[in-house]
Amino acid sequence: MTSSDDCRKQLLAEARGGDDDALGELIEHFRPMLRADAARSLGEVQGRIDASDVVQLTWWSAFRAFPKFEGDVTAFIGWLKHIHDRNLRDVLRAQHAGRRNIRFEVSAGAAVLSESPGQTSSPSQKMIRAEQRDHLSHCLSRLPPAQRQVLQLRFQEGLTVSEIVQKMGRSETAIAGLLKRGLSGIRAMINHEQV
Repeated sequence: MTSSDDCRKQLLAEARGGDDDALGELIEHFRPMLRADAARSLGEVQGRIDASDVVQLTWWSAFRAFPKFEGDVTAFIGWLKHIHDRNLRDVLRAQHAGRRNIRFEVSAGAAVLSESPGQTSSPSQKMIRAEQRDHLSHCLSRLPPAQRQVLQLRFQEGLTVSEIVQKMGRSETAIAGLLKRGLSGIRAMINHEQV
């Protein structure tokens, strides 16, 4: 067994113990593989959809689904690849149908950050969304500046991961890490306040 295998095994054990950073780091081990697969699969739609964004969607989908995962590192790789393939199919199906994939565009549970006016209809729904938006803005303000900026660029301004890389002058891995830590931070704040 290689040291990389040992590291992945350790990260999986820590992730099972509730360590979100360990889970993020474990998924990051597979980012190059996922990105290459996305770039290959996207083909002619790469101008409209960035491979890095599909990888980020896979990252978040896996992060949310992880509590139900059972298995070792080998099973984890297959499970992650299955999630990635499903996301790629959804994105490609939406592109070929000539429509926008809202699940893809508003990934990572950040719909409140990128709310469009038509999403609410009744006065009570509008009030609830306004309260959620205010609460989310408060949580955002408590994040470190770089995490806050990445989340705002991604979900409020709608920039792709590649565009954020160019705008901030950081690597794709650094931007992905900031997104991960920012979303984890917001989730932790929301969960803490609900207890």
